[in-house]
Amino acid sequence: MKNIFLKHRTGLAFKGAIWAIALALTLTTHAQTPADSLRLLDSLPVQAAFATADNLGNIYVITPQNAVEKYSPDGTFQFRYTNNRLGEAAWLDVTNPLKVLVWYADFRTVVFLNRSLTALGELNLIRAGYPEVRTVAAAADGNLWLYDEVAFQLKKVTPEGQTKFESQALNLLQSERIAISCIRDKGAEVLASDAELGVLRFDVYAQFQQLLPWKGIVRFAVRRNTLAYLSPDAVHIEQLQVSASRSLPLPEAVRQAGRISWIAPGLLLVHNGDLLELWQWQ
Repeated sequence: MKNIFLKHRTGLAFKGAIWAIALALTLTTHAQTPADSLRLLDSLPVQAAFATADNLGNIYVITPQNAVEKYSPDGTFQFRYTNNRLGEAAWLDVTNPLKVLVWYADFRTVVFLNRSLTALGELNLIRAGYPEVRTVAAAADGNLWLYDEVAFQLKKVTPEGQTKFESQALNLLQSERIAISCIRDKGAEVLASDAELGVLRFDVYAQFQQLLPWKGIVRFAVRRNTLAYLSPDAVHIEQLQVSASRSLPLPEAVRQAGRISWIAPGLLLVHNGDLLELWQWQ
């Protein structure tokens, strides 16, 4: 009987040890899952004054020489566009990969490019009747979103400059001055950030719906039902359908002095000397 008891107890101890090891491996695996941290995917031998990515994983760069370049998800160079008569390209909106938007801020001009970075047309907003515009965005249907700082309105305009939809005068909704810094069209709704006020939510007809209390956001990216933005030490991800948020700490390598980062759907793009690093977030 004693031997049987010892064997039974030994068997339980062995099973307990196996269970403990399995649990430890599970916890370790969970701690290292890409969903909980940023993961370095690749580094491209590219210098960038600005960088972003579309929902298909293509990479777009404005080079220090003022050229717009497109790279495939595996880092292969594809196309280049240059235009020096409009000054420096400030940034790109690639929400619609079939109609890339290039913003030339000094001349208040938008240039539209197709998927191979061939010019489709351009729109000078001053001549179109919108003299005070600092923020534009690609609309999902091929049109253009802008924030008119004279009328205090979010507007959707055609590539020819005709107004299709416009919001209420937003200065009537609250007393503080509204300073929209970023607009994103996610198909079923439009989001616009004011660093002091929060994130304003609009329907597809430019009608204001809601103010989300996420402050300090200058630029952001939208991926499925999440909004992501960057702070000096983390990527912050807010759920748009439910009240939930999480933060992914930036690796030490990303936080080093002199490195510039841009948030894009699923990616953090980091300028590191002669390299453009692609860090994945989920």
